[in-house]
Amino acid sequence: MTPADKDHPAGFSHAGILADDLESTVAALRKKGLKVEDVHLGGTKALISNTLDPNGVRLELLTYPPESLQRKAINTWK
Repeated sequence: MTPADKDHPAGFSHAGILADDLESTVAALRKKGLKVEDVHLGGTKALISNTLDPNGVRLELLTYPPESLQRKAINTWK
């Protein structure tokens, strides 16, 4: 969730999509002609890439390596 401000309007602005293999997912999307940013390490140590849907909504593609905060949290649920 992102608070609304001058750079982030109120309402639906992005969706997160978990990918098992982010590098190959990005490669496959690029092969189909999508503009997808390079995979990078996020602040939570998740691997992240972004693209935009036809309506300009950001699609955040993620994978959670063992050292990511998300994977550590998920592992506590088991």
